[in-house]
Amino acid sequence: MQLKDNNWKLVPTPLNNKVLAATDNLIAIDETGTPTLKGINNNTPTSKIWFGITGIIIDKTKINSIAKDIMVLKEKYWQNGIYNEQRVVFHSRNIRKREGAFNPKLINYNEFRNDLNKMFPSLPIQIVATLINKKEHVQKYLYPYPVYSLSLEFLIERVSYRLNWLGTNAVLLLESRGQREDHALLKQIISILENGSPYVSSDNFKCIKGIYFAKKRTSNRLKSYWPLEISDLISYRIYHAQTQNKGLESFNLIEKLFIDYPNYQNKGLKFFP
Repeated sequence: MQLKDNNWKLVPTPLNNKVLAATDNLIAIDETGTPTLKGINNNTPTSKIWFGITGIIIDKTKINSIAKDIMVLKEKYWQNGIYNEQRVVFHSRNIRKREGAFNPKLINYNEFRNDLNKMFPSLPIQIVATLINKKEHVQKYLYPYPVYSLSLEFLIERVSYRLNWLGTNAVLLLESRGQREDHALLKQIISILENGSPYVSSDNFKCIKGIYFAKKRTSNRLKSYWPLEISDLISYRIYHAQTQNKGLESFNLIEKLFIDYPNYQNKGLKFFP
């Protein structure tokens, strides 16, 4: 079944069941760090010089089973998976800071973290990620390419290699940041899909059938878009381990999920420059 509705090219469009029914895979994308190159110099601390984007590839036929596993975990610690009259969202920063629903006074925090860690290796997903060292990027190029666009380009190249090899297609899902930001991001991705990259022609990107946006929670706040949650959690684990050499045990739990594991360097995980 082919996606014939191209309205997603005109305005940021919400993901819906009709879209999912017409595609083979969903790819949820999240970023870590800030893409700005302003003020990057030799004195910039390590924690500020990296920017990363992560995509998780989810086979459509696995979506319901993954959703069930996530809900089982949420309902174990929060009644009906609800806290403060809204769906609990697994957000990396809130979990690390032990904020809101993750306050140790409300749940057995250590047990929750252990359960979360146990869930990751069993997830039927694949990971593609890119990490850019902004300081080296600025030093190497007289006119450095915008980091966000470059990261997306690397990610889409690798995703397309995988999808074309498998003979499947996918739609992209990104977290909605607001109309202006979503429009700008949509234009960037469409430009990559329609014009190709310096090393990959646009024909190879035809396996990407749409770009969609969603908030972490639905409008009534009683459900969440869990693929964005998983992408957020995995994105931070990659960033933390690969750029700061911290959290290596957490990274090891997801390492086998990279495409082309164990030979995933420059395939499932791209460093630049």
